[in-house]
Amino acid sequence: MRSGGWAWALLAATAAHAGCTRSIQVPMAPVGLSVSFDGQRSGGNYPTLLREMGAAIGCEFVIQRVPRARLQKMFESGEADLLMPASMSPSREDDGEFVPLIQVRAGLLTLLREQPSPRSLAELIARPGYKVAVVRGFSFGAAYDQAMAVLRTQHRLVEETDPAGVARALRLGLAQGCVMTASIFIGTLVREPELAPLMKQLRVEPLEELGWSESGLYLSRRSLDEADRRTLRTAFAQAARSGRVWQLFNDAYPPGSLTGSIRPLP
Repeated sequence: MRSGGWAWALLAATAAHAGCTRSIQVPMAPVGLSVSFDGQRSGGNYPTLLREMGAAIGCEFVIQRVPRARLQKMFESGEADLLMPASMSPSREDDGEFVPLIQVRAGLLTLLREQPSPRSLAELIARPGYKVAVVRGFSFGAAYDQAMAVLRTQHRLVEETDPAGVARALRLGLAQGCVMTASIFIGTLVREPELAPLMKQLRVEPLEELGWSESGLYLSRRSLDEADRRTLRTAFAQAARSGRVWQLFNDAYPPGSLTGSIRPLP
């Protein structure tokens, strides 16, 4: 369904709510091709979704660029109305209400090496000297959070502020692998000319403990009242059901790059 089609569906679904009671604050950090910035001007499929939705339901979304680690803290303190994009995580349930948009699967990403890669988080942890690069503030579920906490205590976790930093850590050999969804990493390589040559070396492998999980956004329980949460919950759910969210991903990413890491909700 094209943007006009799902916009009309949104209008019908949310007619009783007549938009949001105030401007919705959405600080965002760059994430591959999904969220990008030219100065303070936002681009990518998630800002596009917000602009379309704002026009359809009468809500103003105020997007500002912030580092990912600060974004998490802003959401926890109630300074951010939305945490987007975000995977479902038990640690976030007290602060926000989760709305799924797509399904994602994180895996182990490495550059071509002769040594076989770990096939599970447990094997990764058990391999002495194997360092992992991650984006600070990312979460891909409880198993991921627990494994990264162990690696952190063992001083084997290289934490970067964004996916580009993770790519550079791999290129420099500061870490042997990284854990995230392949689409985020690939989107970063596409946008960064200096990192683009790494695409030919990239290897993506699943990790046993990290299956498919839901990703989307969190609506703040601290800053949004129930009326605005209801309006936004309905609108985002309709965008996912209509196929518009999946279409935006396919429009943004190179053909074939989403296979194995992102799929629409069932």
